[in-house]
Amino acid sequence: MFAAAALLAPPPAFSQNFGQNQVRLKTFDWKSAETEHFLVHSYPASEATASAAADILERSYARVSTAMGVSWEPKDRKPFFLYATVHDMQQSNIVQVGDGTGGVTEAFKDRFMAYHDGSKQWLDTVLTHELTHVFQYQVLVSGWWRSGRILKTIVYPLWMMEGMAEFFSWGFDDTPGETLVRDAATSNGLIPLWKLEHFSHLKPHQVRLAYESGEKALEFLEREYGEGSVAKMLKLFESRFETSAVLSDLTGLDVFAFDKKWREYEEERGRRTARLEGLRGPESYGPALTASEGGLPEQNSSPVFTPDGTTMAWLSTRDGYPPQVMKKDLRTGKVRALLAHDRAVESVHLGHFANLSRVLALSADGRTLAAGGTKNHRDSLWLIDLASGRKRRLDVPGFDALGQPAFSPDGATLAFSGLKDGVTDLWLADVRTGAARRLTDDPQDDQTPAFSPDGRWAVYTSEFEAPGSAMLYRRRLRRVDVSTGAGEDLPTPPGLARDPVVSPDGTKVLYSLEGGGFHDVYELDLASGRSVRLTRSIGAAYDPVYAPDGEIAFAALRRGSVHVYKAPRARFGADAPPGDRPGPGVARAPAAARSAYAAARSPFSTDLFLPAFFYSSNGGLFWTSYYQGSDLLGDHSVGGLVSYASGQGYLDYQTQYEFKRWRTALGAAAVGRLRRDSLDTSSGYTQDESAHAQYLSASYPFDRYDRLDAVAGSVTESYDASFALPRPHRESRIASAQLVRDTVRGRYLVATAGGRMRAGYSVAPRVLGGNSVREGVFAELQRYVPTGGLSALAFRADAAGFWGPDPPQYVLGGIGGVRGYARSATEDAGRAGVTATAEWRIPVVKNLDYYMWYIFPDFYFKAVSLALFTDAGRTWSDRGELRRSDWGAVRHSYGGGLRIHTYILQLFPLVLHFDYAQRSTTDGGVFYFYLGPLF
Repeated sequence: MFAAAALLAPPPAFSQNFGQNQVRLKTFDWKSAETEHFLVHSYPASEATASAAADILERSYARVSTAMGVSWEPKDRKPFFLYATVHDMQQSNIVQVGDGTGGVTEAFKDRFMAYHDGSKQWLDTVLTHELTHVFQYQVLVSGWWRSGRILKTIVYPLWMMEGMAEFFSWGFDDTPGETLVRDAATSNGLIPLWKLEHFSHLKPHQVRLAYESGEKALEFLEREYGEGSVAKMLKLFESRFETSAVLSDLTGLDVFAFDKKWREYEEERGRRTARLEGLRGPESYGPALTASEGGLPEQNSSPVFTPDGTTMAWLSTRDGYPPQVMKKDLRTGKVRALLAHDRAVESVHLGHFANLSRVLALSADGRTLAAGGTKNHRDSLWLIDLASGRKRRLDVPGFDALGQPAFSPDGATLAFSGLKDGVTDLWLADVRTGAARRLTDDPQDDQTPAFSPDGRWAVYTSEFEAPGSAMLYRRRLRRVDVSTGAGEDLPTPPGLARDPVVSPDGTKVLYSLEGGGFHDVYELDLASGRSVRLTRSIGAAYDPVYAPDGEIAFAALRRGSVHVYKAPRARFGADAPPGDRPGPGVARAPAAARSAYAAARSPFSTDLFLPAFFYSSNGGLFWTSYYQGSDLLGDHSVGGLVSYASGQGYLDYQTQYEFKRWRTALGAAAVGRLRRDSLDTSSGYTQDESAHAQYLSASYPFDRYDRLDAVAGSVTESYDASFALPRPHRESRIASAQLVRDTVRGRYLVATAGGRMRAGYSVAPRVLGGNSVREGVFAELQRYVPTGGLSALAFRADAAGFWGPDPPQYVLGGIGGVRGYARSATEDAGRAGVTATAEWRIPVVKNLDYYMWYIFPDFYFKAVSLALFTDAGRTWSDRGELRRSDWGAVRHSYGGGLRIHTYILQLFPLVLHFDYAQRSTTDGGVFYFYLGPLF
């Protein structure tokens, strides 16, 4: 009878109503230009880079098209969108872009996108990677009934899809991938390919390893089974559904046998390279100053030391993403977070994927730490008092992105890298006022400045191109006069030089060099111009610094994690740098012909249409259809679902529309249901019923964590029953608003820290023909307190109260309430109520790692945890009842349960809950099985 009651009530108290926000500050004025194969979109901030992007796309199209044997006609130009910065791309309304994403390709309209960060190497790499996905969709998705082909993409192994995008991005140095895979291969850390069908289940920092493993597996396929095998593999998937079937056709091996053969090859190759090159682990140079917790991979980088050598600050992901700034007393081992998941600083940048840049700086007196941080897609410099932890934002306006600060010796100036008009240069900012002046002015990508001890000059790295060599893009050391801006190149071995620092006496420069499959620490003697190689890393070495005691500290990748190590100078080597690596020469991208830029068109088209129907003599016609459509620029989207069953007498429908161009997300929806001869469980009679609702919604995000939601709507219910009804026709005009906050975070599988809150008001007044009248308030609070590793104390409080002639019931029992009592609309229910829950969630099998690959859909069991809980609550219908009641009116239960964390198809997380709740005031209890998480 109350089919639409849920439409009148406040949102149900489940975590699905929460979630962090996408904040859109910009509306993009897109313009487009045609090249032979692409429709290149840019807006004023990215227009300066659009020509270079178009050249890269056409150059890469020619290479990948030839290698894959795939092409498309000029009339089928693929739409590409270039964003000026990562902050702009994260405001995209075409697809939602999260942290750590460099580019996106979507199958609905073959749109692909990337952002520019000032580095042409980055732009070339990410554009070629995403373009390879476009070629994949050209093979796998194009053709008759595109929607059905899109639905099939769920079965394509992601190790192949992402590995192929890396494989065809040749012409660029693959040192990051080489070091990641070599590290894993020599430490029993390679993930089997059959566990990489999708990446959602992977532990922190393992996704990049999965990408690179896919590439190395495809290189092995091409080497062992002939040139063109990778392209053949893709085309076989056009008519296959399963990885083993494809590999059997190509190699005669199923995925398990192929994976075993590949991993054996990589392990032998890694051991051989380590033996021939004399590679070592970082612990052979000196002890680690950081340590992993909970058995999960983490990254610790960018170490800096106080002048007395007693304190180290660094950047860490030990408590998840975003990374936090940590401080350690090296005498006592005490660790403290200086900037940890702060709502004022949403993110501190680590660097691109496997390339960890130096992002922290410490003043010469050891008192003030500087870091670049982001809030609502705006970068600022932050100054942190090392002793007290107090922080101050230093606004330096006018930049698209900025970071990598370095203090001058007198502490009055910060040098930093700043992106403006598509170019990254070095700038100087006054520490008191934020006033900035340019230090370098060239088209190259200039990064990671560091002052000389006297403050007269600074060193940095600058990107340049070496056409015709095996490594097209390189980075060299440069020196610039702080007063005049005059610069000079410093002798740099072939490769990508990064993160230079100057020795205390000003005679040497310590830096890292990436290239030829190795990433190590080097030292340049300024007088002789000679560099020596200090480390020979099995994994990689980043962010080297001179410690106050004369030792050298650096961050190093080993066994899947990055930690900070420190050792005396005598422990390091002094080897000559390797020369240019051999290989085919790579040419600079030639200029591509293109049309003039014009205002971008945004035609509307279908994204998905999935119909299903059948007919039987007993059940009649059953028909269901799903539709989804949008415009090219992503401002508008619509969706709809209709289900009809003639034999059972029901029709369900729902439609929705979203407008996503502005910061405030707007929406409209209509939902409804029709039932013939529906059974009313409270009376035992049948009735015809209908319920229809129409809504308008708005959601305004203040920042990543806080937002305001508002809904206004109309609900109509009617009933035609064989028994008398007090109100056969109900009309409701509703409005509600709520404030929502969500700061929850967790490293893996479960939430372990942060909290959620929502509080709101709803009303259904007697206006515009409304005859169902009520109003009320509601609130919910959740809090997670970490207790070590993946365990946490979880608390939840929920309250609501309603008044008026037609209030909904607050039901106390059941899942989400006091679990010792069954859910009932007649017992333990009232117009108002409050419940509270406390749970201690403890992992009992942290790494179950059992994959049921032999059934479909497959289940991948990852972990099992124990939950000990207690619930309490009570309801009332008026103030008198509340005043008259005593503690006996409070319902309380306690119990325990198991949580089994699993993934379906390695993609969709699912938590299986088994709970038993015992009533504490009376005998009896309730056993539950449900799918979670509850909160």
